Amino acid sequence: MSASEIEGHWDIVITSLQDICNSNESLTFDNIYGQHDLSELTEAELTKLKEEIVDHKSNIGTAKRLIDTSQQNLKTLIEQLQKSAEKESSSAAAAAAAASGSSGGSFKRSVAGKDNKKNPNKKVGRSFWTSKYNPSEPILIGSEVAYKLKNRHFEEWIQCEVMKVIGDGSKFEIRDPEPDENNNPGQTFKANYKEILLIPPLVEVGDLVNYPYGTKVLARYPETTTFYPAIVVGNRKDGNVRLKFDGEEEVNKETEVERRLVLPFPEK
Repeated sequence: MSASEIEGHWDIVITSLQDICNSNESLTFDNIYGQHDLSELTEAELTKLKEEIVDHKSNIGTAKRLIDTSQQNLKTLIEQLQKSAEKESSSAAAAAAAASGSSGGSFKRSVAGKDNKKNPNKKVGRSFWTSKYNPSEPILIGSEVAYKLKNRHFEEWIQCEVMKVIGDGSKFEIRDPEPDENNNPGQTFKANYKEILLIPPLVEVGDLVNYPYGTKVLARYPETTTFYPAIVVGNRKDGNVRLKFDGEEEVNKETEVERRLVLPFPEK
């Protein structure tokens, strides 16, 4: 609801209440009945009194309708204020969450640092590949990564989940979250820090820098868990990236991919 709509609802409330007050000030019940002795009134005076009572009754009916209108508009205003408060609270929580993962527009290691203070035995991993467009650490248990499959084409990577951080943080045990053709749990791999790329967590999405037009990237193809080379052709306001995937059968086909699933190409 816009500010003008809110003001409109409030104006209706104020106007309605003013009309009620004005109506009852001009023709109150005390003025009509309290100052008269009915036994002393003539027939003409009784008729006039009856008309005034009817008018007062009409005022009461109008006042009730105005009160109902005021209540409805107040209810609308209260609901809108509650929604605004909830939205502000959610935004503040998201900002706090984002701040805990990054600050100053660059990727920080504050999350890992805080976790390490609480649990100094918790291991933190890193990726060999670095870029201003995506973080390379911290890689923790549960982090999502793109993994370069061994004995496959260099440019084919799959999405995996980190199960263990080994040694000094340059080696990992990772798992393919997709079950195999027999519906068994996904395969587990041993990987080093040159074979993975960190997929940014959701809390850091707001701080990701847009790729320039023509940048070569690795992006997860829609409805798959496989990353393929692509070229950036644009960035949308909703955060998605417009891409042209290498080897696409349809000429000049553009595909939209969620920003956090578009990773810097690991150039040598």
